[in-house]
Amino acid sequence: MDDIQEKYGLEFNELFSEMRPIIYKLMKQLHINTWDYDDYFQEGMITLHELLQKITNLDHVHTKFKVAYHQHLIDEIRHIKARKRGFDQLHPINVYDCADWIGSNLATPESEIVFNHLLEEVYDKLSTHYKELLLKQMHGEHLTRMQKYRLKEKIKAILFDED
Repeated sequence: MDDIQEKYGLEFNELFSEMRPIIYKLMKQLHINTWDYDDYFQEGMITLHELLQKITNLDHVHTKFKVAYHQHLIDEIRHIKARKRGFDQLHPINVYDCADWIGSNLATPESEIVFNHLLEEVYDKLSTHYKELLLKQMHGEHLTRMQKYRLKEKIKAILFDED
């Protein structure tokens, strides 16, 4: 930082304080969800420091900073979206490769343990009316469409803690 003061006769903090309005404006234009105010200013300081290392004079330094910082924010947004895109894409399943276990009704011990645990958890949290409906459904007795819907919604609320 001392080399900047020697080179331009200006302290880095003074120059950075002149860049604050640019950072505020670009912060509003290019919002990054995972960043807070400090992140924008820290990246602005880094961008300004890198810019001062590259240039030889302070002519149009505000314009150069604005362009460099704007490009840096755009690059960050692209980078974040590229990482997110990997999670958004699901890999397809080849049905022909999985045909033997897709069509089978065989349950694995792990799936039975999970099912029994979830069933016990749901059953304990249901009211007596919904317990009766669940038992009827499990025994294959006829339920009205509305009873099935209400039971399903109640079970989803229990499983996903929507109560």
